Amino acid sequence: MRIAIDAMSGDLGSAPVVEACRHFANEHKDATLVVVGKQEELESLKDLENVEIVDARDVVKMTDSVMSVRRKKESSLVKALMMARNDEVDGVVSCGSTGAYYTAAMLFVKRIEGVSKSCLMATLPTFNGQGTCLLDVGANAENTAEQLGDFAIMGSLYCKNVRDIGNPKVALLNIGAEPHKGDEMHQEAYKLLNEMKETGKVNFVGNIEGRDILKGDADVIVTDGFSGNIALKSTEGAALIVMKAVKEGLMSSTRGKIGALIAKPAIYSVKDKFDYKTVGGALMMGFDHALVKAHGASDAQAFESAMALTYKMVENHVVDQLREGLKA
Repeated sequence: MRIAIDAMSGDLGSAPVVEACRHFANEHKDATLVVVGKQEELESLKDLENVEIVDARDVVKMTDSVMSVRRKKESSLVKALMMARNDEVDGVVSCGSTGAYYTAAMLFVKRIEGVSKSCLMATLPTFNGQGTCLLDVGANAENTAEQLGDFAIMGSLYCKNVRDIGNPKVALLNIGAEPHKGDEMHQEAYKLLNEMKETGKVNFVGNIEGRDILKGDADVIVTDGFSGNIALKSTEGAALIVMKAVKEGLMSSTRGKIGALIAKPAIYSVKDKFDYKTVGGALMMGFDHALVKAHGASDAQAFESAMALTYKMVENHVVDQLREGLKA
């Protein structure tokens, strides 16, 4: 197994990536990490037998336009993806700009045959602790019902092979639970997913509303990229604001501070349940290699989680499973 690592594109530079690579390489001797970046910043990895260093003098920055990847062919991000294109690696991990990463993948990496639209999938933490896969979360501005059907198959196969869920429940994000809700595309998607349920392709459980996303009632939630991105960022923002409000409320009085000390274990338990660092990052679904996008501000723990997700995808031949599932 060979995994390419873009070491340079994140908000925090190469330091957390190097730390994550060092720990991961020591824990997974059966995997070779091809770490791409400025050689002088990767010196501490040279003594590891299962690490290869590829020098890349350019960086796709968070502030760059998505099309800058065309100009920055010598960047760590583009070099890592070109290795996937040439079948030199099985997967790629980056914490760079989502737009630039996705654009570069579209330009340089092949899609699985039969996939009309690739998409971005995020795993959201849920109240029941199981998590739910939401796709698309922003790769496409709009989608057709048929594309949502493909997303349902890919999300379901991912849950079976990576999350070890035997019969994943698939829901359609909509403005109401009833079959007739939503615009024409969503009504068409509902009918298509229902037909796919009858043929055994997916375990479709109906519509789901935005307020129920984090309950954990569905393992996979399919949506168009526009709605999915709003849903993702709304839930992230709401979680941050709620935690901030709780903290400020507890710290505003002596009684609150005493209560905070008593409730500290419970508060940290909730915080850990919704911590993005343990999720492993978002997936570029529909490509013929495992492409994982870690959070832009990933520390070493978060980036290593993304590497572990890539490792599991390759180990379980998830891309091959997607290819076969989409043919059926």
